[in-house]
Amino acid sequence: MTKSICALVHRPDSTRAAFHAYYEEQHAPLGARHFPFTRYARNHIIGGDVPDYDTISEFWADDIAAAAALMNGPVGDIMRADEEKFMDRSRIASAGVDEYALSPGEPAMADGSRTAFLIDMAGDRDAGRDHILSWARGLASDSKGVSLDFTESWGSPPFPAAAVLWMPGHVQLGDCPPSATVRRLILRRVETPTAQLIFGASTP
Repeated sequence: MTKSICALVHRPDSTRAAFHAYYEEQHAPLGARHFPFTRYARNHIIGGDVPDYDTISEFWADDIAAAAALMNGPVGDIMRADEEKFMDRSRIASAGVDEYALSPGEPAMADGSRTAFLIDMAGDRDAGRDHILSWARGLASDSKGVSLDFTESWGSPPFPAAAVLWMPGHVQLGDCPPSATVRRLILRRVETPTAQLIFGASTP
């Protein structure tokens, strides 16, 4: 299973609250009907250090590149028409992900509360990646449901971080990894039930 993520923002003539409502009531069900996702979640930003985006969505599929390629055909026409109704399409920032599930457990609390730490690295990217992974594994040894995504932007604008550390609840960090800048987002996570996905609906 492979993964991508996407940072999204509301239209200039709208609001974050309206964006979140439309996404959950209209757009997410539309996406679930047209893409072969194995999992699909939205992380709605409700506070923190980076208010520029409204939601970071997570998509999993057996072949995420093939799923994304559906945007080049009729499915893409359907999705773009709906996106125009509530998001600023010029600011869509998507990325492929190298995902590390660092500790077992639910990705969010029962009320959907979750924290994302957006990480940017200075200097050698490979060395920085090793430091971040080691640091994140240390955090995961004391916490459940921790995961780390290393991102590779798919276009412009680029995804707003080189890595994302996900943790259940609304948490703070102590020390950060060397040569890294970390920004904290407070989230409300919503995941589409598997039975509502194409993949889940076709699975006995």
